[in-house]
Amino acid sequence: MQAGNAAEILVVDDVPEMADFLREILIKEGYQVAVAHSAREGLRRAHQDDPDLVLLDAMMPGMDGWTMLDHLREFSNVPVIMVTVVDGLDEKVRGLDHGADDYVTKPFEIQELMARIRAALRRASVPPAREGSVLAFDEERLVVNPTSYQVMCRGKQIKLSPIEHSLIVYLAVNAGRVLTYDQILENVWGPDPETSLSNLKVYIRRLRQKLELDPSRPRYILNQWGIGYYMDRI
Repeated sequence: MQAGNAAEILVVDDVPEMADFLREILIKEGYQVAVAHSAREGLRRAHQDDPDLVLLDAMMPGMDGWTMLDHLREFSNVPVIMVTVVDGLDEKVRGLDHGADDYVTKPFEIQELMARIRAALRRASVPPAREGSVLAFDEERLVVNPTSYQVMCRGKQIKLSPIEHSLIVYLAVNAGRVLTYDQILENVWGPDPETSLSNLKVYIRRLRQKLELDPSRPRYILNQWGIGYYMDRI
C-alpha cells in the first residue's frame, strides 16, 4: 500500500490491450497502477505490493481468476472487483462466492467502473461502525470488534472481506432487531442500484459457512422470511 494519498490498484488481465487500457484510465483518475498479465504474477504482485484494490479478470490461461482469488484470500482481504466477459447471474454468484467484492462485465461503461472502484475503496477505508465496544455472543464464542476489523469465533480469528466484516458488524450492532433487506443493502453496500438481494444472500451464506458449526441450521445469523435477517442477543 502506498504511503501517499493515491490508492494503488493492481490490474490482473492476460490481454495486454485491456490491461493497458485499464492502466491508462486509472492513471487519468489519479490512481497508482500496477499490472500483471497472469494470475501467478498477480499473486506475487499482491503479496509484494499490498495494493488497495485489485481488478481481476476471470478467464486466463493456466491459473484462472477464480483460483487466484482463492489463493489471494489466504493472505489478503484487499477489495477485489472481477472485470470479465463472463456474464450471467451464476457466474456473478460464483465470483462473490470466491470472495470478490464486486463484479463488472466487459464491455463496461468507464464511469460505472470508476464508481464501483470508489465505492469499494470507501468501504475498505472507513470504519464500518461508530460503536467502539466489543460485541460478544454465545458466551463469547463469537466476538465482533467493530473498530479493529477482528472477528473471533470459538477462539479462532476469522478472515473476512471488507463487505463480510461490514455485514457482520451491522447485524451485531443491531442484535435483537430484524433488519430488512433494504436496510442491510443501504447500510452495507450504500446507494448502489446494481446491488441486489442475490448479492446479500451470497454474503449471508459465506458468513454462515465461516461462523456456524452447521450452516444449514444457523445459530448466529437468522432469517425472518420475506423481511430480512437478524442476530439474536444470545
